[in-house]
Amino acid sequence: LTLKLRDPIGPSASQCVMEWVRLHAESATGRMGYAVSYKRDIVLEMLDPTGAVVQKWILKGCFLTNVDFGDLSYAQDELSTISATLRPDYCILCY
Repeated sequence: LTLKLRDPIGPSASQCVMEWVRLHAESATGRMGYAVSYKRDIVLEMLDPTGAVVQKWILKGCFLTNVDFGDLSYAQDELSTISATLRPDYCILCY
C-alpha cells in the first residue's frame, strides 16, 4: 500500500515518518529493530465531498518497506510530499 503525505511546515510529517523509520533499524549500526516497537495499527478513512466518513479500514501491524521524501528546491513553492509504502499484516473493513 503506497501513501502520499503532504508535509506542512508544522507539524512536520517528515519528522514523524523519520522517527518511525528509525524504529525499523539503527542507521549507524544497521541493527534491526523489534517488530513490537516498529509495527503500527493505522486507520484509513474515505471521506465524501462534505467530509463525512463513508468507508473505514483498520490496517493491523503495518511497517514501512519504502519511504521517499521527494526533492526539495528553493526555485519551486510547491508543497513537499512524502511517499511511503506500507505492508500490513492484515486489514479489516469496518464499513
